[in-house]
Amino acid sequence: MPRSGKCLYKVNEAGGVSLRVAAAVGTDNVPTLTPFQSTDDNKPSKQKVAAIVGGVGASVLVIIIVILVYICLMRIKKHLSQTSDTSSSVTSPPESARGNISPYATAQSPFGTQNLRQLSIAELEHATKNFSQSNIIGEGTFGLVYKGLLLDGSIVAIKRRLHKPFPDFIHKVKPIASVHHRHLVELIGYCEDIHQQLLVYDYIANGNIGSYLYDSEGLPIGKLDMKQRLTIASAAAKGLEYLHSRDPPLLHMHFRTSNVLLGDKFPKVSDYGVLNLVTEGHRASSSSAVDSFLDPELSSSKNHSEGSDVYSFGVFLLELISGREANGKYQSNSGKTIVEEARECNVRNFVDKSVEEHNLKGARKIMELALQCIDVSRKRPSMRRVVEEIEQIQGSEMGYLQADFGEEIGSVALGSELFK
Repeated sequence: MPRSGKCLYKVNEAGGVSLRVAAAVGTDNVPTLTPFQSTDDNKPSKQKVAAIVGGVGASVLVIIIVILVYICLMRIKKHLSQTSDTSSSVTSPPESARGNISPYATAQSPFGTQNLRQLSIAELEHATKNFSQSNIIGEGTFGLVYKGLLLDGSIVAIKRRLHKPFPDFIHKVKPIASVHHRHLVELIGYCEDIHQQLLVYDYIANGNIGSYLYDSEGLPIGKLDMKQRLTIASAAAKGLEYLHSRDPPLLHMHFRTSNVLLGDKFPKVSDYGVLNLVTEGHRASSSSAVDSFLDPELSSSKNHSEGSDVYSFGVFLLELISGREANGKYQSNSGKTIVEEARECNVRNFVDKSVEEHNLKGARKIMELALQCIDVSRKRPSMRRVVEEIEQIQGSEMGYLQADFGEEIGSVALGSELFK
């Protein structure tokens, strides 16, 4: 019998057909083609499915992570917006509807005084170069004030009082630290050592309003126009009104022009409540024998009231429109206090000569408001009413002020760029 062979084939990876001849001995069968059965036919499709499933899973995971990060960022942004001092003023509602809530307040920090920092004396010594005289920037009710640089890079104003421990120091610091408002300088930390107490505030670089009103003799220098004076008056009034709107009210007790500072964006009131931390007989005295800002009806700090703050604000308004220092050398040598002069003089003779003629009407209204504030206590307006009156004066003066500057009063810049 002739030899016959068998030809077998299989499909290779490239999709072609491979043939193989198998020898068959002793058979009548003709050569046949028999396909190989591949066991790997489904592998490519399974790999594709696995790749698709893995890709989809990874995409979903990335989307979830992005959403979580976005939610966290939004929560952080919301918290920062609540604690920042960027609220805007609103129209004053009727006083009967106010209660103890000020419409001029920013949102208070939900953490209250939890952000108040207790700093070590070592850190504050390092911040001020061991309380170097070159770091002294002023002196106030609490004592000397130093400019300092904290370890976290914050520039601060440190008020230092050398005295034996104050019994309720921390307890009395907390109400001051709980205040957050765009027109108030914020207390950010404190330190209590064996023979000294220290208060740490935000540093305000542009100084106090007095530096822009009068010279070393207490005479006017004419740096501020009427628009700026009204803006300063409004900001200081809103800061003081907010303190009075607290429950219980937080009295300033030592309001004066030197405690109204020029921030980069807004004027800010400082030193509120600090007099509570200083015992009688250990308070920094005024450079004048007579403190014109002090309410004459006060017998001691114990009977200080909201009306006493209003009286001090009235004297501040007199300084603001006259450009003269109430406790300055010139006023002391004149034989009359600034309050006495305001009650006797007419507006034209009293106001700063740099105030232009068309602004005299507004100046007269400010002077009238000041005289109401320094009236006997039972006739003095509340700070809420004072804020409303100043806003009305701003509104009535708007036409003249816009003609001079072509912009709204509220947008005036009172900071480093304006007072260079």
